[in-house]
Amino acid sequence: PVQGEVLTNYSVETLAYDVTMADWRTHAGVDIAAAAGTEVRAPASGVVVEVTEDVMLGTTVVIDHGGDLTTTCANLASVPTVEVGDEVTVGDIIGSVGNTAIAESALASHLHFSVEREGQSVDPMELLNG
Repeated sequence: PVQGEVLTNYSVETLAYDVTMADWRTHAGVDIAAAAGTEVRAPASGVVVEVTEDVMLGTTVVIDHGGDLTTTCANLASVPTVEVGDEVTVGDIIGSVGNTAIAESALASHLHFSVEREGQSVDPMELLNG
């Protein structure tokens, strides 16, 4: 969805220290460094099923890619470029990196990216490297 260094790795079986929340917790996604305003692109083709303002992760877009695979892009700028029901193709712009995730505000500017397969969290790097 964006090019950049991974700031926070996927970690659901081991607790990782969260500098924003000042505690130890799991992290069901990866945080990818990118300047605010950087275009965020659909990681695969699918249909936008949610565009929400999450209390902790800020502006969030969820895409259903079929085959029980969904991706979530969060910490987007407050107004994404897609709406629920939009069909997207891999590489389509869905929004831009923002600073709306209060739960990750101590980190450098980034995109929070997560993946679910059959309703279960999986390491996004499997999809990104796959």
